[in-house]
Amino acid sequence: MTPLPPHPLQQRRRRLQTRRQRRRVGMLWRLLIVGSAAASSLWLLSHPNWVIHSPRDIHIQGNQWLPDALVREQLPLSYPETLLQLSPEAISSSLENNLPITTSQVKRQLLPPRLIIHVQERSPVAVAVLPPKLNSQGVSQEQVGLLDAQGLWVPLETQDLLQQLPQLPPLRVRGARQVYEQSWPHVYATLEASDVQVTEIDWRDPSRVMLETQELGSVHLGSLGDRFEEQLQEIHRLRNLPQEVDMNEVEYIDLQNPEAPYLQKRSSGPSQSLSSH
Repeated sequence: MTPLPPHPLQQRRRRLQTRRQRRRVGMLWRLLIVGSAAASSLWLLSHPNWVIHSPRDIHIQGNQWLPDALVREQLPLSYPETLLQLSPEAISSSLENNLPITTSQVKRQLLPPRLIIHVQERSPVAVAVLPPKLNSQGVSQEQVGLLDAQGLWVPLETQDLLQQLPQLPPLRVRGARQVYEQSWPHVYATLEASDVQVTEIDWRDPSRVMLETQELGSVHLGSLGDRFEEQLQEIHRLRNLPQEVDMNEVEYIDLQNPEAPYLQKRSSGPSQSLSSH
């Protein structure tokens, strides 16, 4: 006697039961995976071996003139710190806002636990002193920063930070940055191509720009313009003037017109043309 085939209703019940079982197994696996991930995350965050305990766990790379200790001091950290809770973006932002660097990359290393920071420094060419402004205590204070060849200015927020730098550029620039930032790249390139040793540019009065030079002391240029290179050439031509003139009697050399330079004597003496030199 041939057995009757299963009733269609029974087949459907079996299929539904199989699907339910598969769903239960799938849900169980998902719960196990989520629970394992949560437990692993908790273990990672609390693992005592993945904590940096001091600045010695911070490795600085890429710096040529900024000391490691100075970079570490600018990190927004309070030790001990759990590596996985640190924000590399916040650390990079803090460094780029407080140090003369263009970019910084922050990486976390778990074994051994350390923070690796790679910085790309700006090459400062001058110390830039901006006009005084009131500080948080209401005291008028000059703003000091570093200037690169392209005119980018990085403030040095504290005098301590300035003193910690191993070597500062010999050139100093005074005046409002808005006055000279557009012309600075050309001015600095012209200075670099010249043999004149300039130690300071006083740009506080744009119509009366003064240079401090090693050769001749103070030189009045007027407004800096197309004749700047010619004015530098004239300073170089007059470099032996201290052998002929007592420079203690000279207040400054006027080179507004480089074709007709003259000495501005101190109050006790008259001006003197240098056209014959």
